[in-house]
Amino acid sequence: MIDFIGETERDAVTELLNIAIGHAAASLSQLVEDEVHLSVPFVDFLTPDQAVERLEVETQGADSVAVRQHFQGLFYGDILLIFPEKRSLDLVRHMLGDEVPLEQLTELEQEALLEVGNIILNACLGSLANQLALPVEGSLPAYVRGRSARILDLGQPKAGPGQEEMVMFLHVDFSLLKKDVHGYLAFVMDIVAARHFVDAVQGYVAKRLAG
Repeated sequence: MIDFIGETERDAVTELLNIAIGHAAASLSQLVEDEVHLSVPFVDFLTPDQAVERLEVETQGADSVAVRQHFQGLFYGDILLIFPEKRSLDLVRHMLGDEVPLEQLTELEQEALLEVGNIILNACLGSLANQLALPVEGSLPAYVRGRSARILDLGQPKAGPGQEEMVMFLHVDFSLLKKDVHGYLAFVMDIVAARHFVDAVQGYVAKRLAG
């Protein structure tokens, strides 16, 4: 794990992200017209190799599908919503109805996941931006399928000093339509952007302590 963040800041990040996930759940509930609960059991700051290894373990070495969105501002990078392949079909089936045939389900999967990803990722980014009082802009999301290294797109090291990447990795539990679907959120930032993010979190903590 990457140790440049202290326990106080880590707790603050978890709090910020839980609030952000709450906003995402509310937005997703409107889409599926049912109550949705999303929880963030842990937040880890990982090196690229550690992130790939973690996702390989979480997905048992199988393919995943992801919605990836680039964002920019004072802190910048990519945010991904990741599901093991089988879980993504479970989510889409719950959205579209159990009566949809499997062959039609797979045809609609990419479109449906892009819609879900767009809602969740934008809600997360918007909530973080509001809480940290920082402008953040997101691009249009893209759909990716493959093993962990392809999903996270961390295979090529960045050129130049200070451009190493880190991953803020979150395991997210979705409770959707009375069935649990597990997914993951990952923020990919280079070290410079990550330090800007930590500085913003420290400012948030200082403001909270000052009352």
